[in-house]
Amino acid sequence: MSGRVFAGDEPDGHRPLRRWEPVAVPGPEPDWRPAPEYQANPNPALQYGMWDSVALSHRPIGVLPPPLQAYAARLVLLVEQSWEDLGQVDVATFRLGRHFFVLSQFTEVEDTGVTVWLDRRHTDGEAALAELVDILGIPGDRVRDITWCPHPVVEHELNPRPRPEDAPRPSRLPRLPRFLRTRRK
Repeated sequence: MSGRVFAGDEPDGHRPLRRWEPVAVPGPEPDWRPAPEYQANPNPALQYGMWDSVALSHRPIGVLPPPLQAYAARLVLLVEQSWEDLGQVDVATFRLGRHFFVLSQFTEVEDTGVTVWLDRRHTDGEAALAELVDILGIPGDRVRDITWCPHPVVEHELNPRPRPEDAPRPSRLPRLPRFLRTRRK
């Protein structure tokens, strides 16, 4: 809110609340199944958990011994529940210094460990993991590499697909306005 006062505002500077007209929304079609079930489901919606959205912007950098709750208690974090193809997952997202982390653990499978994820914008994964392990107070020799991570994204991290030589190059157009601004200075 900008703090500006517009004509029609109340004396205290707030706009009067607008009320929506009620809308009658039909129920689901009889053959639709829940949206997270995507195999042979006629439901046009495909629902993902919040975890799936977060996981796309992070990369796994290591696996800690379970349980996630011990690390969350150490850092006084809230643990959220979500799901993905492999089942229910507990997740804690947080920032430590300049690094954005996520800790995740599948809840329906024992001994999968706690995967440590780092925001993809950070390139210093080893240093970030070392800082986290130090603050958590666990021995460094208890940390496993990402091959211990049960998440399928590990395959892509370990074996990235080479880009074909004839593939179109990424556009440089998004960088053009920045280039022009710096050139004018």
